[in-house]
Amino acid sequence: MMWHSILALNAARTFWLPEQASTVAPDVDNLFYFIYWINVFFTILVVGLMVWFMWRYRHRKGNEGGAHSGHNNALEVTWTVIPTIIVGVIYYWGFKGFLNEVVEPPGAMQIKAVGQMWKWQFVYPNGGVSDELHVPLNKPVRMVLESQDVIHALFIPAFRVKKDVVPGRYNRMWFQATKAGTYDIFCADYCGIGHSIMHSTAVVDDDAHFATFLEDAANPLKGRTYIEGGKRLYEMFGCVGCHSVNGEKGNGPTWKDVYGSNVPLDNGTTVLADDAYVHESIMDPGAKIVKGFNNIMPPFKGRLNDQEIDAITWYLKSISSNVKSSDLAKGNELVPDKNAKNETSEKK
Repeated sequence: MMWHSILALNAARTFWLPEQASTVAPDVDNLFYFIYWINVFFTILVVGLMVWFMWRYRHRKGNEGGAHSGHNNALEVTWTVIPTIIVGVIYYWGFKGFLNEVVEPPGAMQIKAVGQMWKWQFVYPNGGVSDELHVPLNKPVRMVLESQDVIHALFIPAFRVKKDVVPGRYNRMWFQATKAGTYDIFCADYCGIGHSIMHSTAVVDDDAHFATFLEDAANPLKGRTYIEGGKRLYEMFGCVGCHSVNGEKGNGPTWKDVYGSNVPLDNGTTVLADDAYVHESIMDPGAKIVKGFNNIMPPFKGRLNDQEIDAITWYLKSISSNVKSSDLAKGNELVPDKNAKNETSEKK
């Protein structure tokens, strides 16, 4: 009862741990605090006995010491059996929690998490894409983890879940959020120079807000002009992590003034940055490498459609001094809603 009370108190306060926001968080914290207090107890016991022995059996003038103590079977059994029992309890508790975290409940919603330098992207069952994770409240979610380049690790502290994201294979994890709110997402494996900025958020929504989000995520261009949509895609797909829009050099060439310019390539030639070049650079970044940069950009073939590439192209035009403002008329038009077209066709 004493241990149960201590664990419950610490779980409620979370001490130095983040807020608990998933079904597995309390059990993870309870095991942590159990190990913590066991260590505190034995640290005080061992150090306290050591200090007392040092004082009690210190050297005194005229006392040359007596006979050495012999073997004590009871003491040997005590300090062997008790730690074995404690380790056994920790193992059972931890293994039970491990099984709970790897065995997914039936009917869990599947969301794919894609890690790339240095951005998280989340893909939903309806094809929607977002740069922050949205999940429904009190419903199990299965995460399928994929890397576009190097090893990452999806870590959501408030949910107490973390799993490596390995290139060339899929990993999985699941959780069930229990509190509405916004929580941090980090990359927990060092993945290069931008590792510290590979941050996102997990938003736990009620059913109504989650349904609205899914609808918006399925069409990121809806209600936006081509230029506005291109900027949104620039942020959502992680382009902002490597390509600046103010002329500063990053891990990739800046997008400022690139459209309409002659881009120097690493093979000594140049290429005009027109619509065809932008399309090829997005679909197959390794086809033409800009001089002074390495090919670290993942291909976006299958991840962006032609309409989305057009939007990105118009955004590039809008931040280029090589394009006249009078030539941006179409870029300031609203992107046609494909769903609205389909609905019109169905009515006809």
